[in-house]
Amino acid sequence: MMRQSIEAWIYHPKDREILLLKVEAETVSFWQPITGGIEGGESPEEACLREIKEETGLVLAYSNLTSLGDFTVKIDENLTIHKHLFLALTKQKDIQISDEHVGAQWIALDKVSSQLYWPSNQTTFEIISEKL
Repeated sequence: MMRQSIEAWIYHPKDREILLLKVEAETVSFWQPITGGIEGGESPEEACLREIKEETGLVLAYSNLTSLGDFTVKIDENLTIHKHLFLALTKQKDIQISDEHVGAQWIALDKVSSQLYWPSNQTTFEIISEKL
């Protein structure tokens, strides 16, 4: 099965920090950027803005987003995720996380890689880093 999703890295330019959200799964807890599925009829940009609002409470405009391409990640033989990667700029740091997360942190750019669990997030953060 192929699933369409977005991955959004929220960046606060003044403080040069990235927002990471903490997920607690049954066997592991980890930090990640904003992620989520694209719903029927949505563009990747619409899904990105919706997911950012749902997961952080931040209301951003299309002008805050930079699309950085598409990537395919094979999870296992039954699931492949086609990710649309975005960099989102904000001046706001006050957020309200959703129930799907247990924590949030604004973290300095040089510390982000050490916080990431998934190899695909490491790869996309390298791409993001080149744009900052």
